[in-house]
Amino acid sequence: MRISEVTATSGKISKVMPNQSAEIDHGDGTKTVVDLKKNPTALTKDPTSGKVKLNKQGKPGDVKDPKQTINPNDEVEMDS
Repeated sequence: MRISEVTATSGKISKVMPNQSAEIDHGDGTKTVVDLKKNPTALTKDPTSGKVKLNKQGKPGDVKDPKQTINPNDEVEMDS
């Protein structure tokens, strides 16, 4: 399976270990684990919509707002 096939679909956060990793369940039997230790800004949460976005490239910045905390069962939007 190619990485573009995995990241082209949306999913839900199934497991979160803060500052360690997050697991995205795509619903079709595939899961993606995001290493938050190496790239802490890989997943960001929009405070207004509450959706999580997967950033392909790390962007500088800190996530301090509690509305931006990533939780299990949050929906994930993938960048194209």
